[in-house]
Amino acid sequence: MSLRRFGSTETAELRSKIDQAKSLLPMHQLMEKLGLGKHAKTTARCPWHDDQHPSFSVFQKNGAWFHRCFVGCSSGDEIALLVKHLGISRREAIKRYLEMAGFPASRPSKSREYPKCPESPMSLAYPVSPVSEGQEVEKELGRLAVRNACTRVGDDAERKFFKFARDVRGLEKAIGRKLTTAERTLTFDEWYYLSQGFLDAGKSREDYLAEFFRNLGKVRVPTGDGDTLNKAVEAVSKLPVSELPVIPGMGDASESWRRVLGLHREMSRRSTRKNKTYFLSCRDTAKAVPGLSHHQANDINLALVELDDVIEIVRLGDKRQGGKATEFRYLLPLNGQVDATDLQQRSASSMQAPVQA
Repeated sequence: MSLRRFGSTETAELRSKIDQAKSLLPMHQLMEKLGLGKHAKTTARCPWHDDQHPSFSVFQKNGAWFHRCFVGCSSGDEIALLVKHLGISRREAIKRYLEMAGFPASRPSKSREYPKCPESPMSLAYPVSPVSEGQEVEKELGRLAVRNACTRVGDDAERKFFKFARDVRGLEKAIGRKLTTAERTLTFDEWYYLSQGFLDAGKSREDYLAEFFRNLGKVRVPTGDGDTLNKAVEAVSKLPVSELPVIPGMGDASESWRRVLGLHREMSRRSTRKNKTYFLSCRDTAKAVPGLSHHQANDINLALVELDDVIEIVRLGDKRQGGKATEFRYLLPLNGQVDATDLQQRSASSMQAPVQA
């Protein structure tokens, strides 16, 4: 499997070395070196748990070798096997695998700007931020890849892949900066190689890489940032009807309409954007009213948009589940309710306004 270059010469060189190493030291030979030769079969007993019924398999897919314990001990390529068997990090496993296959550890060029890390000779193969932050970021990216990898039959690859993007965006928010292309690509590669045996065989690595970057752009609520919506829903659920916003020109509006509008008001209050916009999907909106379906919530949202100066759509979202939600702006006063007399005047004014030809 050949890998293309993206963003970083070091990344491309490392991936090329790993690919060459896999041709020199494939799964069967690696397992022989580790004393696991008797387990290198299509059906065998797992070497890591008391396996009374054979649940371990070594198999080839799209020219690459994988192992899998169907109980869940481990799965993935040769490097993943080293991670499990030796109890080491993926970075250390890459280093050891390359050495076992006859490759020396990567060395930086003279123009290398990243400071040398004496603790791990392979760290220079990963182009990250200065060591004071970069090593911790790299470790966390590795954990995110492992946590979201597809490692067993029945895993929902699409759901886990999108959750992976949410986790990456959550990390970016936590560290206060956007990850570099190299950092993003490296964590994707780890996820891909751990998951490859359970992914769609009709899609290439480049297909999944493009989808990963698309997913990053579609994430509206990074991991760890969902409290805004949850708190807004909780606040609206506790409001008595008398404290819900009044809809101009609709004094007899139902409680469900007013409670949905109350959620829009709460989201606007809690928005950290300069223009006070916020994102809401119809499924999120439905949480404002017990028993409300997302189809009903969508209808109410669209109805409120059609009313005068209530809410407006800034950017239409993706209708697919998991896609980016619609961006709204709340147009009514955030503090208190609109005066009833003012509502009547505005309603009467709108009714008397001349119709434009």
